[in-house]
Amino acid sequence: MSGIIEEFVLWKPLKVVSFIMYILVVMLIPISQFWSVILLFALICLWSRIPCLISMFTKDLDVIDFFVVMLAIHVGGIFAGIFGFTIMMFSRIFGPREWFLYTFKDATSMMICGFMTPLFYATTGSSALLSLYAFTITRWIIYLFLTVILEPEAMGLELSLCTLGSLKSYLYNTFVMKSFEKHLEKVFLGGVHFSIGLFLAATAVVGIFLLISKFGKHLSYIFPKTEEPMFMK
Repeated sequence: MSGIIEEFVLWKPLKVVSFIMYILVVMLIPISQFWSVILLFALICLWSRIPCLISMFTKDLDVIDFFVVMLAIHVGGIFAGIFGFTIMMFSRIFGPREWFLYTFKDATSMMICGFMTPLFYATTGSSALLSLYAFTITRWIIYLFLTVILEPEAMGLELSLCTLGSLKSYLYNTFVMKSFEKHLEKVFLGGVHFSIGLFLAATAVVGIFLLISKFGKHLSYIFPKTEEPMFMK
């Protein structure tokens, strides 16, 4: 594994925690399928954050906002908001070089938007896709507002990054929602139920990033040692 990738992501602790989460997911199935599924969501979201911890150019390529929106629609906005905040802050443990204020601002923005998602859903004609768009736009607005309060000197940079990332977020969110909304809705039918398909999907996500960690030395050509990812100090 290249030193640069190992420096940005604490792979060994992440693998240990993921293994424990896997065991808990299985153990919770006969006790509470709801919490088993929530923990499975958390596992997927945690590993989807790996690209965000490595480079500023991939910082929006996680699926936390997608799961927060779906949870807000089917479980409740308060629960979804807390879920999003917790996952964002928890994942920061495994990416020690991610700028803390970035993580905190994004986690707080996501939590507030999670609280608001039922309103988005009601005002968009029960459209999960439009709700995700509204979620993303509002999240950026709150994020920039928090930047003005917490680190106004970074406002110019943050505004430019949000502007440049708008098309990327639109395309990525559209792809994720249209590809996985129907599949995830089946998990919520008649209450939250454990899905072997979701479990296999989580395993696939973890497996992909484990392969990346195994062959991390090849990524050194993409992320040279001299690169300092944004929001990391």
